[in-house]
Amino acid sequence: MGKITDKQKEIIESFSCERLSDKQENKELIKNFKSEKGRSLVRYLQHLAWDEDTEGKTAYYLIKDPDNEIALFFSLKCGALFDPLNEDIIKQRAKRAQEWLHIVQGLNKGGQEREIAIQLLENFRSGQDIPVEQIKKRIKLNAQQAQMILDQLTYDKEHEENEQIIRVGHTYPGIEIMHFCSNDSMKERWKSFGINHPMGEVMFWQYIAPIIYGIQERIGCQYVYLFAADASEDGNLIQPHCYGG
Repeated sequence: MGKITDKQKEIIESFSCERLSDKQENKELIKNFKSEKGRSLVRYLQHLAWDEDTEGKTAYYLIKDPDNEIALFFSLKCGALFDPLNEDIIKQRAKRAQEWLHIVQGLNKGGQEREIAIQLLENFRSGQDIPVEQIKKRIKLNAQQAQMILDQLTYDKEHEENEQIIRVGHTYPGIEIMHFCSNDSMKERWKSFGINHPMGEVMFWQYIAPIIYGIQERIGCQYVYLFAADASEDGNLIQPHCYGG
């Protein structure tokens, strides 16, 4: 991949990015959008995108060349990733926390039980100058919290009638790139510019990334993830994986 020249940079900057519903003319322009490998995305653009954009369900954007032809389109919406709740881990944590609490209570006893308790406390202190009583309180609180979580999980399972519910452990705020698709009519023209980078990659960093960075300045966002992209050489946004923000 060669370095982008000043002339090529001027070409890239001559493109523009705008919301689909900002201009009434876009409703007609999208009818000419074509992508052989992204036909399902094109159908979405031409039949559903306008209403979704105007209603605020999903934000659709068009990237256009200087001649007002659509080079590609993409859409963004708020989303979240999550880790499914692992019941086995919760049970293990509660069990381990209770074991630690039981060991610490050995301080009031003698012999080996007291020695084991002292060793556990030293492990928790890890060389830090923390009072023993503070460590004991922390272990007790940890045991109480772990048991509360386990008790709540058990209660929910016993009283929840909907077996299809997915219990979530952790959630991660993100921005979902719902669609990302290039126009077949732009591919030969893009090659003529001599830019040795795929159009989708260039346009992502030039126009999409700044929108995402602007959102991150105002709301919490840890990940950006791609839901659907065409499989063409110049439309593929590297790979459809998650990117930490």
